[in-house]
Order: sequence, then C-alpha cells, then structure tokens
Amino acid sequence: MCQIAVSRIKELLLMEPRFIYTVETGFNYQIKYNFQDMKTLLFTCILLFVCFGCSGTEKKEMKASEIVKTVKKGKPVLIVNRIIFDDLDLTTAGKPFVRNANMLQVEIPSNIYFDGCVFLGKVTSNGKHGNRSVQSCFRNNLSFVGCDFRGDVDFDGATVFGAVNFGRSVFRENASFTDMTVWAKDSYFSEMKAEKNFLMVNSFFAGSLHFTDAAFDRLASFQETSVRGKLVFNNGVFAERAGFDLMEVYGSAFFNYVKFDGTADFSNTRFMYAVNFVKTVFNAQASFEKAMFMHSVHFEEVDHSRLNLTDVRIIQLSNDGILNSDDGTVIERTRNILPSNN
Repeated sequence: MCQIAVSRIKELLLMEPRFIYTVETGFNYQIKYNFQDMKTLLFTCILLFVCFGCSGTEKKEMKASEIVKTVKKGKPVLIVNRIIFDDLDLTTAGKPFVRNANMLQVEIPSNIYFDGCVFLGKVTSNGKHGNRSVQSCFRNNLSFVGCDFRGDVDFDGATVFGAVNFGRSVFRENASFTDMTVWAKDSYFSEMKAEKNFLMVNSFFAGSLHFTDAAFDRLASFQETSVRGKLVFNNGVFAERAGFDLMEVYGSAFFNYVKFDGTADFSNTRFMYAVNFVKTVFNAQASFEKAMFMHSVHFEEVDHSRLNLTDVRIIQLSNDGILNSDDGTVIERTRNILPSNN
C-alpha cells in the first residue's frame, strides 16, 4: 500500500514548478518534487497519511510460548496488536501446587494485558495434569481488550484478584467463564460480541459486572452466578436463549433497552436491590417465575404480554432491613410492578 501511495504521488506531480516541497516519508524515500497547486499538495499529504496508517496497523505474529516464558519470569505481559497463532495454555505458565486431592492450581503473579490481539488458537486457563484438574489463579489484572478470539476461550475455575476486562472483544467460538471467582471491584465485558455459546455459570463476582452494549448470537447463560455489586446489561442484544435463573444480585441491576429475541429465564433469581427494565424488548417468552425482588423492580414501557410472573415475590424493605420475611408473610406486589400500557 505504501509503494502504491508513493507511485501515485509521482503521477500527480507536474513539471511546471510553482514551488518546491521536500517530504521525508520514513521509508528511506526522499521526495523532492514540484507541486503545481495546493490541491495537489493536499492530496499528496492524504496519500502519505494513508501510507503511514497502513504501516502502523500491521499485526506481527508471535508464539504463545513467548507469552508463557514472560509469565514464568514473573514479568508483566503487555502485548498490543499481535497475532498469536497457536494455543495459549496459561496453566503451563507456572508450577502447579496441590489444592486438594483432585485439584492443582497454578499461581500467575504477572499483570496480563492484551490489546487488539488476534488469537488463532484456543485460550485456556485450566486443564489436566495426570488424573488431577489444573486451574489458574491470577494475582493481578486479567485484560483482553478489543481482542479477536478465533478458537475456544475457557477460563473455567479461574480465580482473579485483579481487574477483569474483556471489553470490545469478539468470541467467534464457544466462550466459558464458569465457576470463576473474581475479587475485583469491577469486571468489564462491555461491547463484547459472542458468536457462539457464552457461559458464565455458577461464578462469583465480589464487585460489579458490566455487559453494556454486549451482543450474544447464541445461548448466553449466567445461571447461579452471584454478583455482590451492580449488574449492568444496558443496550444488550440476545439473539437466542438468555439464562439468568438462580442468580443472586446484591447491587442494582440494569436491563434497560435490552433486546431479547429468544426466551429469557429469570426464574428463581434473587435481586437484593433495585432492578430496572426500561424500554426492554421481549420478543419471546420471559419467565420470572418465583423470582424474588428484595427491593423495587421497574418495568417501564415494556410489553408484558410475554412475561410469566407466577409466584413473583417482592419483599418490602425498611431502613431497619427486611419486613415480614421470617414468618413467610411476604408482601405480594405482582400487580403493581407492571405499569399500565395506556
């Protein structure tokens, strides 16, 4: 592309001089030509800008083993705009120690940060060591920002003490974050896209979990996951089944402007604080059967014809805590949580 730009510059140059201008291209070219007018100069500068842009965005390939070596040395991983063309197995980045009779754990102290990288193989943080399972414990941040995952992604069973960020990443195959434990204040999956199944089942987040503007093309399941902070799915799109059943959310939950094209399951979910469904679109059946709202729940500008609210419970709160919970005489407000469509 850069060679084409330089060739095009030569074609635009005219022989009758009005002034002379010298351009250092950075590619060992020194162009000294006559420009007929400012329009030619402007167009030439645009082509040079494109040339520089093409050069700056090229992604270089690297082996996963280079990443593993860096982690083994205890150094931080900071990789930008690279193509990792083989499988990245993070369980090989440390020496496993015995966690219990059936489980080994690998400690990873390094700060892990990838930005704009393409992973052609699988990315995993668990595996097998003989007859024992191996899981990873990340003592620092775990970030894959704006990455393109072409193979399966598997962080099942991982423990993370730092921040988790998979924002703007694309998962082209199955992605699983099941049985994770994350101690960070905030975990980000905002603007991510999952083209295959996305699982975050039975995981624990000590802080808030953000999925703003996330898109799911296949199954998305968050069954039995516990979030001690806020849960944010604003502007999300679920093309197929979405499972939030048996979740526990201790902070506010936001499903504003979310579009559910497949079925949505909120059955037996416990929301400990305010829940908001503002202009949420349910294009298929959505079950809230036996869901418990310990605070307030708001359905605003929502077509509730597809909502199953069987045995929904809202337990009134006061400044002193829960009222009428110990004796089972919870306050039923099913009729009041849905505003009139008029």
